[in-house]
Amino acid sequence: MKPFFPTRRAGSLAGPVTLFFLILLVLASPVLGQQSQQTLVIDSILGVGIGTSLDQAHEKLDRLSSREGRDDRETRDDKQKRSHKEAWALRGTSYVTVALKVDRGGHVVWITGFVRQGKEIPFAKLGNLSSATAVTDARAIWNVATPSGGYRVIAKGQNGKARVVSILSLARPPIE
Repeated sequence: MKPFFPTRRAGSLAGPVTLFFLILLVLASPVLGQQSQQTLVIDSILGVGIGTSLDQAHEKLDRLSSREGRDDRETRDDKQKRSHKEAWALRGTSYVTVALKVDRGGHVVWITGFVRQGKEIPFAKLGNLSSATAVTDARAIWNVATPSGGYRVIAKGQNGKARVVSILSLARPPIE
């Protein structure tokens, strides 16, 4: 039977070099696991997340909206000058309604999606449950660090399935 690592032909350093790489792989695996857990948390609802501009949000959500298309760009431009909230009734998605709030710069600071009945989302699909700050049968919360200050995802529902999903900015608003 031939050995898996033929050390005789490779030279006298083959064994220690192989051992070094195996140790390195074992030591690096927890770090790689932590990185993947952090990235396995949603950062948007239907493509709209923290920092998305109001125009980008309209671009994505207006086409999913059940209301007739109308151009209210002038009102939107005025609204961007102050913080405000907007909501969409949706069709053809897992969400029946999406609401958001933008800051004075016209960027999303929170977004909440209300899931259509029968389309409840398992908490585990929203984020890695082992990286959640809190998990119960009715709620799961994740805090995700980002260079811009981070965000929090809150899922609420029953039996480990979300009826309401919220994404909130953890960044402090600029002092005016």
